Amino acid sequence: MSEYFPKLTPRFNELADNLNGQRVCVIGHARPDGDCIGSQLAATGMLTLMGIEAFAVNADRMPKPLGYLDGSDSIEIIDPQALDGIPIVYVDCADERRVGPKTSIALEKHRRIANIDHHISNTNFAEENLVDSGASATCEILAGIALDLDLEFDASIAQALYTGIVTDTGRFSYAATSSRVFAICSELVDRGASPQSAAEHLFENDTLPRLKLLERFLASLAFECDGKVCVGEIRQKDFVDTGTAYPDTEGFVDYARSVDGVLVGMLLEERKGTTKCSLRAQRSELRVDQVAAQFGGGGHACAAAVSSGLRLNELKRGLIEALAERVKEASSKA
Repeated sequence: MSEYFPKLTPRFNELADNLNGQRVCVIGHARPDGDCIGSQLAATGMLTLMGIEAFAVNADRMPKPLGYLDGSDSIEIIDPQALDGIPIVYVDCADERRVGPKTSIALEKHRRIANIDHHISNTNFAEENLVDSGASATCEILAGIALDLDLEFDASIAQALYTGIVTDTGRFSYAATSSRVFAICSELVDRGASPQSAAEHLFENDTLPRLKLLERFLASLAFECDGKVCVGEIRQKDFVDTGTAYPDTEGFVDYARSVDGVLVGMLLEERKGTTKCSLRAQRSELRVDQVAAQFGGGGHACAAAVSSGLRLNELKRGLIEALAERVKEASSKA
């Protein structure tokens, strides 16, 4: 059988050899999602199986639906002082800033031993960069490496890896969903991953407050660029009125993107001191990661994000201007 990641697997194995006898911290991006948490749990589990003491931290608490994963309660909120001298393994981070503004500053002098990721905008910021922008998820990379190495991982790691893949592929609907993804997931199910359990906890577990927040988002939808860009907003007041939190907007942007005729969906969130924007495109040539980069963000060709100090309306205007020519050109080629 051919290897899933023949170029990355030996490098991961060498990394583990070099870390032998050391204590390692695995960190993921701020406002973690399924691929981030799945990658953190899988990476710590894989390194542990290879004889390395590994633990995971994050700047933010995880969304409640991900709490179903075994070991999720072991991911602690970061205390930079407690990490003094401990090498850092970054997962699912396109650059070192993705761990959060305050956290990235606190970790400036720490050794960035590795960077495992699948974002096309990855800056290769670590000593060892295990990056494959063709992969659908960081969990796909880690799962492939674990299978290539024939690691004897258990059902809890298999579930974490499956969770990362199923969320970052949009339930196997995004362009990066390849035959390799299905082959890997088949092996994960053989190792104990449960698609039914993932579906129940991740996609069939909405709360009434979150649905009320979604209602406000849908009511705000507006169209720009001759109907090719659909924009929705969540104001700080909406969170307060509905009793919801920032993680509750996960997946909202997909509603904007799914409208017939729309090429780019946009979710703008007004937060305390910042504005967060999520971008989702129907086609990779739109390169919304490059649009996001103009405002200090990044991501994938079809999925990107921005966190900005600009006010919501100001950031919205800038993003729409940046998208206008791209969607016009894409429409002319349709």
